[in-house]
Amino acid sequence: MGLLGVYLFFVSIALISNGVAALSKIDFKSASFINIITGGIIVTSSFIMIARADLGDTMAYNNINAGFLFGFTYLFIAANYLLKLDLRSFGWYSLCVTIFAVISSIVCFQADIIGMGVLWLAWAILWLEGFLELAVGFKKLGRVFPYLSIAEGVFAAGVPSVLMLFGMW
Repeated sequence: MGLLGVYLFFVSIALISNGVAALSKIDFKSASFINIITGGIIVTSSFIMIARADLGDTMAYNNINAGFLFGFTYLFIAANYLLKLDLRSFGWYSLCVTIFAVISSIVCFQADIIGMGVLWLAWAILWLEGFLELAVGFKKLGRVFPYLSIAEGVFAAGVPSVLMLFGMW
């Protein structure tokens, strides 16, 4: 859980920063830096993990896939903050990640890995919000995002990351 703890620590910082930036009307260009760092760390280490993966270990590839999904999320957010992209495509990306997260949650619950199942379910909710707001057009959900982002940053990334990094998870 060590590397996952590192990922989640940076994810926590990015989620909280994004939520605070949205609430306090901070220029999103300022928040892009932590998203680039977070996405860069996760994507780079996922490429390294591909090179080291055991070809017969399906779960290793599942974990690498999860890393890419998280990493590209933060790189896309950073690109949007800097370039003001059309976010509808990110909304559809979020739907695909939501489906993966729900399946991952179910698999974790079935394998009696309850904590990870709960985390995957929480992350699925955040990505689902992105899909509904950005691809479907439920713009009023945009008011929920900052609070949801901060809550997920604390409870679905921050607390688990600290527990993982100190060997308590």
